Amino acid sequence: MNILQINTADIKGGAGKVAYCLQNELEKQGHRSTLLVSRKYSHDNNIKLIRPDNNFRRRILKKITYYLANDLDFFPSEHILKIPEFKNADIVHCHNLHTNYFDLSTLERISAVKPVVWTFHDMWPITAHCAHSFDGPLKENGFFTCPSLDIYPPIAWHNERYLERKKDKIYRKSKFHIVTPSKWLAEKTKESILKDSPLSVIYNGIDTSVFSPSDRLKSRKQLDLPLDKNIILIVAKRGQSNPWKGGNYAQEAIEAFRDDSRAFFVDLGGDTNQNSNNIKTVSYISNPTILAKYYSSADMLLYPSIADNCPLVVLEAMACGLPVIAFNTGGIPELVEHKVNGYIAKYKNANDLKSGMDYLLNLHPQEVEKMRRYSTEKIKTGFTVEKMTEQYIDLYKKIEINF
Repeated sequence: MNILQINTADIKGGAGKVAYCLQNELEKQGHRSTLLVSRKYSHDNNIKLIRPDNNFRRRILKKITYYLANDLDFFPSEHILKIPEFKNADIVHCHNLHTNYFDLSTLERISAVKPVVWTFHDMWPITAHCAHSFDGPLKENGFFTCPSLDIYPPIAWHNERYLERKKDKIYRKSKFHIVTPSKWLAEKTKESILKDSPLSVIYNGIDTSVFSPSDRLKSRKQLDLPLDKNIILIVAKRGQSNPWKGGNYAQEAIEAFRDDSRAFFVDLGGDTNQNSNNIKTVSYISNPTILAKYYSSADMLLYPSIADNCPLVVLEAMACGLPVIAFNTGGIPELVEHKVNGYIAKYKNANDLKSGMDYLLNLHPQEVEKMRRYSTEKIKTGFTVEKMTEQYIDLYKKIEINF
């Protein structure tokens, strides 16, 4: 088969990494695939830019859509239908269509001539503008309420009515098969404006040849980490730089265990490398092999996200054998089972999050090892990139026949 994927980026962000891994695995399995992106970070020849890109242009477009409160109408993308990659495609697979690069009305024209799969990596398709509605209620028109104008992607003023009407109009004239990477988002979608659209759940998959357990002590020595501590890994920037990832809750947890001689925190993804008491902050790691080594060196992952779907970080950590402490939010409870391979804390309850850490710190080593084995086996059986790709290929064949 010949697959054309469309996404914001290739190897950055959860959706980008999923699209890129799918691209590579499709090719391994003998299919042809091209990924069209707004921002290209890899050197892969099968990744094509939708249009010329640079930082200046990106900043200007971001300001335009913010102040006009509209990211649906200002990015001509109909030229996609004229390129050879589109003409030769058997399936068009869309991922994130927001963030200043795609005119959503192009979806109508694409779906008129090609079978379309659209993977929802967040709630943007079923809200006016935001990627997550958090606890926002469902409106009578079938869209979930965005709790604030500032929720990503932000808008400067209340243009929700127009954005919802425009999406509704496009959806009525388009035909696509929705994929969600969690049952949680599937249920949200079935309540929404798109409740009558065909839908499948296909979980995200990761490369288990990279993300798998390795010797813990050896990994710690290579990374210059303490050998006699319980290492608690955090991959949410502390402070308020990324509130979705629960940085403030991570900070509270660190403060609560700062003087606990058993615990040592490793905070990945910060702006600088630094050591302070029992905390080591490590700047962003782009090399997946090194990232897997950090996972393998740790005893648990603290992931206090307050809005998520099927996070790759959790899958990667589980693949390396880490018990995970997280809030009861989004699709995370479909991955982390309470006191089976981690601890699911009450939503936004910092005390329960700390209780989860204390629970794992006091757990008998045999029980911890049981959790580790359960996590790695769960990933191997249901969350590999091979499994994900096979399910997408089956779906592609099904919708191609029925188109």
